[in-house]
Amino acid sequence: MNIFCIIRGTLSLGFMLCIGMTAHAQEQHADYVVLGKSINHRQSTDSDLSLLNTVFFAEIFLTENGNVTNGYLQGPGDTADGLSFPEGKIQFLAGTRQYSIDALTENFPDSTYFFNFDTPDGNVRNLPATFERDHGEIRNPGPIEVFLYQDKARIEPSAVNHDLDLVVRWSAFAKGSADPNGTIDDMIYVIVGDCQGNEIEHSGHAISNPDALTFAATEFTISAATLQAGQPFQLEVEHSNMDTDVWNNIEIIVTYAATTFLDIRTSGVDVQTRDCPLTPYQMDGGQTDRQEKPIAVEQVMSGS
Repeated sequence: MNIFCIIRGTLSLGFMLCIGMTAHAQEQHADYVVLGKSINHRQSTDSDLSLLNTVFFAEIFLTENGNVTNGYLQGPGDTADGLSFPEGKIQFLAGTRQYSIDALTENFPDSTYFFNFDTPDGNVRNLPATFERDHGEIRNPGPIEVFLYQDKARIEPSAVNHDLDLVVRWSAFAKGSADPNGTIDDMIYVIVGDCQGNEIEHSGHAISNPDALTFAATEFTISAATLQAGQPFQLEVEHSNMDTDVWNNIEIIVTYAATTFLDIRTSGVDVQTRDCPLTPYQMDGGQTDRQEKPIAVEQVMSGS
């Protein structure tokens, strides 16, 4: 509660009028929230696409110095009793994975879900986010095929020259469009991971990064300095078809997404001291075909 006082009248006969006003300061901690359903595919070195899973997810994106605790999502289906967000800077949750959007929707119906969390400047209760989809409508983008280029020529994923920048392109984002609300246009994300499942480059998040890729983008360049010689790496390309809204100055994104994962390998001799597995460890929970990072590797990478 902020108190504002105004002096009325002369100094001798004046009186003080104090007005209590409540300011919505939660947006100083929570930048925006995301609710989504995604379809995940694996692309082989022969460009074949295989379905991995579909997933329901939600995330609270914190501001740079934000403090959000005790978060949970509540709504229909499997969220009826509330699903808790983890504490910390990355507050992400995912439901049980399925193999189709229809099967996923049985557990997580197309309806309104409510974000709830606490901040030092007040608690947020029942922040609404709604899946809006006509019966039988498919809002998720189609499977994404990823293409790699160096020196203006298409290359194989297993033959990336570590001395050259790598240009990543993708099949058309046919469902992508500008946001009629003017909040954020449909997004494209490109993420690079190392062999140990660590994210090492990101094309930019929605809202917080003005240079992030939108539906109109056709390529993303990875600097040669990012990819060391003789190592496996992994790429993730996502197309995000989004609805937007705003609640008490906190942006809301509801997304219908598609993601493709692709392994790549650089040429040359590996001179790094760390050991790389033949195929990279899991970087994203959608990579259900990959081994999770062993605890020993996590301890080494965190310095513990």
